[in-house]
Amino acid sequence: MAEIINNTEKKFEILNQFTKDLSFEAPNSPRIFFEKIEEKPNVEVGFEIKSMPAGENLFEVNLHLTVKNALKDRVLYFIELSYSSMVTLNKENAPEENTDILLKKVPAYLFPFVRGIVADLTKESGFPPFILAPIDFSKVEVKQQPNNVENKPANENK
Repeated sequence: MAEIINNTEKKFEILNQFTKDLSFEAPNSPRIFFEKIEEKPNVEVGFEIKSMPAGENLFEVNLHLTVKNALKDRVLYFIELSYSSMVTLNKENAPEENTDILLKKVPAYLFPFVRGIVADLTKESGFPPFILAPIDFSKVEVKQQPNNVENKPANENK
């Protein structure tokens, strides 16, 4: 039997998503395109998730990604991408639910868009498209709790 969920029971809503910052560097181009490369490049990928309060029940969630593709002595390219979304949380959520939403569920939603941006960017820059491996955000360890997950604005004046 299908479960019917009332709109008032939504735990969160993603209002929008956007590229906040994007940097692409290929310091050895164009000459790297004309060299015969025998060795396999070393690729390093890192990411960080941040959540910042932006108002009552409103948060910005940012997925920050870095990709460095290098040979032993030369960088092929370096990408730094901050991709964000604005998220509203249900007032009835428990703080631990909000932590899970902001640091796991929303980044899982954003990741396919980040993956597409990276693939398109590398392809349009003359390199083979770099396809990020999927990430299971439900298994990502949270090192720091987001601030104000109790649905209060960051600068609440009383």
